[in-house]
Amino acid sequence: MKLHRLIIGLCFAALLSACGGGGSDSTPATGPVASTLSFPLKSAYSTLVANGYTKRYDVSGSCNGLASEVTAPATGGQTFNGVSVPWSTALTLSINVTTCASITATINTYYDTDYTPLGFSSSGVYSVYLPPPSIPTSIMVGDTGTIGTATNFTGSSSTGTREGQTVVSYVVEPDTASTAIVNLIFKTFDTSGNLKSTEQDRYKISSTGALAPVSKDTLTATTHLILQ
Repeated sequence: MKLHRLIIGLCFAALLSACGGGGSDSTPATGPVASTLSFPLKSAYSTLVANGYTKRYDVSGSCNGLASEVTAPATGGQTFNGVSVPWSTALTLSINVTTCASITATINTYYDTDYTPLGFSSSGVYSVYLPPPSIPTSIMVGDTGTIGTATNFTGSSSTGTREGQTVVSYVVEPDTASTAIVNLIFKTFDTSGNLKSTEQDRYKISSTGALAPVSKDTLTATTHLILQ
């Protein structure tokens, strides 16, 4: 299943000062800034998918170690849900830890002509967005919304047994005067509507349309992994 996960932080701008004995000078520090700019999320996301990326993380939480994420540039000529699709990508996430079993997962994601995701597949899991998700063209700090819902099946097609669904939403968080943090949130439910996992991906976006992964967070009933 798509391993996209991040912590939603409490983001605010603040000015802190500390005074020592004898009247020493204060030392200011600033926190995240709520930019007033707009950010081109859809075009930035499309460019990231088209070009691919590589990211390395430190792993903490239930396990400790290192992780690497490699997404190949989008290619054509694939079939998804019984039809030919214009684009697809293969994301490989390898987590090497000392306190838990290491894992490697490959997730294939399929897109239409403008890189809107149609669904994804991994080992034993097949997920289809119906209808296709809606990625906002432009966003600002403080924006929230739902991008779409994917129906999950076991096996290698939508003819498998239905497992539940994954609801994808977003929150735009403060960062700097010219950048923001896009927090993509994936909540997966079983067929009875019970929450199974919450996954969050955080990406830094600039007003010029650069988009890059920052950190990931996955929370289930038994495991909490933080990649940053």
